[in-house]
Amino acid sequence: MIRIFLKHSLLFVLLFLLQVVVLQQLYFWYVVPLLYVYILIRWPATLSTGWVLTLGFLLGLLVDISADTPGMHAAATTFVAFLRPAILKGILSKEEIETVEPRERSMGFLPFWKYVISIVLLHHTALYLMESFSFFDPLLLLVKIIGSALLSLLLIFLIERF
Repeated sequence: MIRIFLKHSLLFVLLFLLQVVVLQQLYFWYVVPLLYVYILIRWPATLSTGWVLTLGFLLGLLVDISADTPGMHAAATTFVAFLRPAILKGILSKEEIETVEPRERSMGFLPFWKYVISIVLLHHTALYLMESFSFFDPLLLLVKIIGSALLSLLLIFLIERF
């Protein structure tokens, strides 16, 4: 139990620092990779909903503080943390949820990537809808959501390979 906690704490710190120090500074035509959502993806499936919501909010709040955004990351991460158990239940059976760690090796390629793509798209959609707070420029909004999601998914894919 302590080993799992230390492993996830180290992943939290490393990915958070990578997001804040490196990725937050990169802009590719309004597109920013948001790798910190991978922390939420990797939390154990057996973690209670209350803990997932609390930790998701704190993760988003830390990103908000470092990026100087007014609660948008906290809201998007809490929203995804709320939907995470339902997404897992839709992809895995109850027995698998109790025994599996959310990784490609343990879940299998297709179920894991369905889960990851769902989480990333929901997170990025919520975040960029709150950021724009309108549908004034739907093409730019779509570019931000899809572009950031694709970059984030590419980074997650690379991390899963190592």
